[in-house]
Amino acid sequence: MKPVHVRSLVLAVAAIALAGIATAQDRPTGLLNNLEVRELVGRAEPGDNARLAVHFSVLADRYAAEAKRHESMSRSFVGNPSRNLGSGMSVHCKRLADLNTQSATTARELATYHKKLAAGTPATPPRDGARFQGGTGAPEPKEKELNALAAKASTPAEHKALEEYFLTLAKRYTAEAEEHVALAQTYRGTRIAQAAVMHDRLAALARDSAKETTAAADMHKQLATVAR
Repeated sequence: MKPVHVRSLVLAVAAIALAGIATAQDRPTGLLNNLEVRELVGRAEPGDNARLAVHFSVLADRYAAEAKRHESMSRSFVGNPSRNLGSGMSVHCKRLADLNTQSATTARELATYHKKLAAGTPATPPRDGARFQGGTGAPEPKEKELNALAAKASTPAEHKALEEYFLTLAKRYTAEAEEHVALAQTYRGTRIAQAAVMHDRLAALARDSAKETTAAADMHKQLATVAR
């Protein structure tokens, strides 16, 4: 039997947690996708702030549920027959629960912040709120939602949201290119050197994709400055 590595289990638990927070499936009423969050934050009309208040309230509830789940897992791992696995994973799950609780607190503070803005009351955003206002925790947009935004994009906020979308893609493609370059280098000079050629090709395709998405991001950045 292969040994079970604590690090692998930690990554698995974290992946499940992220899936629970950011999945676009069974999306609760009021939860926005990350492009919508960026768009509404950028536009900041009273109605936008009202929707953001609901979004962050729902997001806070989801983080709180994750915290509760990880607290329970932390206690359960203590009883695992493998003392090393049990103690290690218990600590990791407890840490995840603490992080979830911190995220829930910040999301609730953001909900209050946007509720005040929606009512026309001056408010100061929470110190750690920037990443959530940038879409952290929100699900990825579905294809239908992306198409709808592309079809109507005309305001600075809409172009800014699309700029961020393409920049995120560009970063992903760049990372993929770097991975393929490293793999090509690994295979070069070995008995399966042909694999290096394949990874060189994949790296080139990823770089081209990064170039195109960066160009698209730049276009929306320019449009955001002239749109009304």
